[in-house]
Amino acid sequence: PLHSPFLSWGWVDAWLRHIAREHELQIIYWQNADGVVQYILPLHRLTGRVGFRSKRIMGVCNYGLECSDNLGCLRDVAIEDQLVELTAAAIQKFYPGGSTVSLGFLDGRTEFPQRLQRAMAAVGRLAKVRSDAVCPAAELPGDWDEDLGQLSYKFRSQVRRSCRQITGDDEPKHKPVNTADVEAFTRDLIRLNRSRMSDKGNTSSLEDTALRAFFEEVIPYMAKEEMAWMDSIVYDDEIYGSALHFVHGDTVFYYMGGFDDRIRKVQPGTGLLGQVIQRAIAQGFTRYDHLRGDESYKYRWGAVDVYTSNVTVNPSGIFRSHVSAWLDDTFLAARNRLKKIAKKMQGRG
Repeated sequence: PLHSPFLSWGWVDAWLRHIAREHELQIIYWQNADGVVQYILPLHRLTGRVGFRSKRIMGVCNYGLECSDNLGCLRDVAIEDQLVELTAAAIQKFYPGGSTVSLGFLDGRTEFPQRLQRAMAAVGRLAKVRSDAVCPAAELPGDWDEDLGQLSYKFRSQVRRSCRQITGDDEPKHKPVNTADVEAFTRDLIRLNRSRMSDKGNTSSLEDTALRAFFEEVIPYMAKEEMAWMDSIVYDDEIYGSALHFVHGDTVFYYMGGFDDRIRKVQPGTGLLGQVIQRAIAQGFTRYDHLRGDESYKYRWGAVDVYTSNVTVNPSGIFRSHVSAWLDDTFLAARNRLKKIAKKMQGRG
């Protein structure tokens, strides 16, 4: 139930080839007495400087240069009660002594990080659980009007008006994109996202050529596997807005969007998200995940904060493990402070 589209084969494979630093892929798995695999934990091994020191670090394969929005392991629900013990035993067996193991989780719906911390303490290894990133998410009721009723009066009126503007007879119009047009959609999404970020005075992550190559490969894969929803805003036969969602289990994930500033008065982003949420409710989805970032518009849709977490299992030995933990805390605090300063400076610019 906690699997995510970010653990699909095509996503992890493309991430390893385009985004990951020099690494060695390592996979821990468990099979029962009949030889049936019930648990898979994909890891990548890095050797290099992390923070103020050099160390070997194991991290769950994930999207991004640091960590993903939704992480975990693949497993059969039949072994859910054994998950912590299996993971702790694997860490002790394969990464003892001087190794540092870093695992990421979306901890809003599981107590796994805290349970793993206790299991590692029982064998004498210090494990630190840290909040990583905020990923606001909203629970979806079974009816669109009920969902609108949870919004403020002003925003509710804005959503209705924006939805009417992109679904009426006049342009611009909302257009769901089918898999046959996925390559053109990907080009437009990248173009619009880069342009929108530039208009706001920010630098799009898609300025990175490796990241663009990653998306050009992974979006068609996700569409082929029926895990991607692609939507556009069309005006005079030109694409003025695009939004990419991933769907998995009971959740719709808003991943990325881009809109041309020339149709700003229409508020295309509001109308497009409204159309997607209507579709999600009609198809029985119960959760809308805005993913990483605390942008104000997410909370207007009724989202509440959910935090990803990271569990770092430090090397063995009381002195070494506590020094490692202290260095990690110092480095992360400094990095987060610098990020906040940079964000404020961008806002002033």
